[in-house]
Amino acid sequence: MRPSTRTFLGLTAATAVLALGVPALASPALAAPAAAPRTAAVVASGDYDEYWGYHYSKYDDDSRAKAKGHVWTDDDDRVHLQGRLYDPHSPNRLCGYAQFKFETHDGDEKNYWARKCGSSGYAPFHFTQHEIDNLQVRVCYWDRHEGRKTLCGKWRYIYEADADNGEE
Repeated sequence: MRPSTRTFLGLTAATAVLALGVPALASPALAAPAAAPRTAAVVASGDYDEYWGYHYSKYDDDSRAKAKGHVWTDDDDRVHLQGRLYDPHSPNRLCGYAQFKFETHDGDEKNYWARKCGSSGYAPFHFTQHEIDNLQVRVCYWDRHEGRKTLCGKWRYIYEADADNGEE
C-alpha cells in the first residue's frame, strides 16, 4: 500500500471515530472511572473505598514525616487501613511516627501506630478493626532520645461511617 493511501485511510478512520464515537468506550468496563469524591461517607458495608493523604507532622528544620494510604470496608463490617509512612530527611534522633485511632459508636477507641526511622524507603502498615464509626490519623515524630512523640500534626478524619446520614 502506498504511503499516501495509508495516510488517507488513517485520517478517514480517525475522522469516523471522532464523528461517530467508539461504542466500546461507552461500555462501563472500558470507560475511564469518574474521579471519586474525597469525602468520608459510606452507604452500606463493603461500599467504602478511599485513598487518603499525604498527612504531615510539624516541621523539624526542613524535614517533615508524612503518611498516605487507603481505607476500605469489607462485607463483614471490617474497616481496613493500609498505607505507608515516610521520613525522608529527619535527623538521626527523630523517627517518623503515625498514630491511628479507630472509634466505635460507643466511644471505645483502639489505637495503633507505625514508626519509620531512617531516610530510605518507607514503613508499610495495615490494620483492621470491626464495626468502626470513625478513623483518624495523626503524623508526628518519635524522639528516640526522649522516648516520646513530638512535633505532631493535627488529627485528621480519614473515615466516618455515618457522615452521610447526620448521626453523631
